[in-house]
Amino acid sequence: MGEISGRDVTAALGPVNELIVREVLRTGATQLEFKRALAFAKGPANANAVAYSVLTETLQRLVDLLTVALEQRPERPRGASVEGGHRAA
Repeated sequence: MGEISGRDVTAALGPVNELIVREVLRTGATQLEFKRALAFAKGPANANAVAYSVLTETLQRLVDLLTVALEQRPERPRGASVEGGHRAA
């Protein structure tokens, strides 16, 4: 698998600070590493220091960046559609 692109980052996170995108790209992470770090940042393991400590340096950096990006995302109102899509009934 190749390295991630800026398009990969914004597709996964939505609108995000350009500095975050640049720093994520600077890690040179693969798509698999990016997916793993995103799952870690979104999941309950993010609060587990032991689980974090066994990650590679690249994954730790990605988790840090993605956690910040996820915290900075604007909240969507409940029931809001996603980019013109419709919620399933």
